[in-house]
Amino acid sequence: MFSLRTLITVLAVAALGSASSIGRSLNPAPEDIAHATPREHISARSMPATNARRFALGLPPLAPRRTRVRAPRAQPSAVAPTQTSCNIAVMSSNGTFGFINATWNGFGEYGLFQAEQAGSLEVTISSSGTTASELDLTATNSPDGTYPYFGALLGLASTSSDFGPASYAYLGGITQTPAGSPPLSTGDSSFTAATGTSAVIESAIWRYDPATQSISAQWINTDGSAPATHIVYVGDSNQALIITGSVESVQNVFGSPYPEVTFMCVPPL
Repeated sequence: MFSLRTLITVLAVAALGSASSIGRSLNPAPEDIAHATPREHISARSMPATNARRFALGLPPLAPRRTRVRAPRAQPSAVAPTQTSCNIAVMSSNGTFGFINATWNGFGEYGLFQAEQAGSLEVTISSSGTTASELDLTATNSPDGTYPYFGALLGLASTSSDFGPASYAYLGGITQTPAGSPPLSTGDSSFTAATGTSAVIESAIWRYDPATQSISAQWINTDGSAPATHIVYVGDSNQALIITGSVESVQNVFGSPYPEVTFMCVPPL
């Protein structure tokens, strides 16, 4: 017959076994970033791209660029881009979470919500003609204008930059990347500033449907392919929004029923 002490021991061992089978953390452990600074961890390929950010880190300014002046080519008249401003409402099959808060969590990621639309994150969508994919979302009330784009940063525990079952990316503040490009390591991000850990980024990942006002995401793999992409809310202590290729795999890896969510563009008040 098991004693109470034996039962507690068995349960503890089972819990450890379950944790070790997951063996991952969505974000860095707080003790791992407590004494980190971006200057210690940013690689040469992901050094800050602006002089303001370099000065803040105690780095020298960028070297002046040498450019050659060429005669401009004749270009056809471009269609003026359409500017759409939105507050983003987040919903799941079980109801509405609220509006995305304009601030970041402790890891430099979006994922905090508020009930009121006023003062929530506001983004601007710029699209030309009928184009409604590979769009940038510019955060007009970002916590730090150094990272003005509402985009994706590859997750710490991701096994690859390509979206498969075990890869995910945080949604945070980043610098711009070209539309349709694979993940780049040359940009800077709110995640790097908060944790001292560099991450590859993509900004032009958004699709916007003016008819339904829905906003969806599309990660681009390193080979240029467009895998299935889902938006997920990590509602535990991380309080983060992520995108992933497989909701079920993320739930299994981290042992939590993180729900898939959808974004809706709501015109600002």
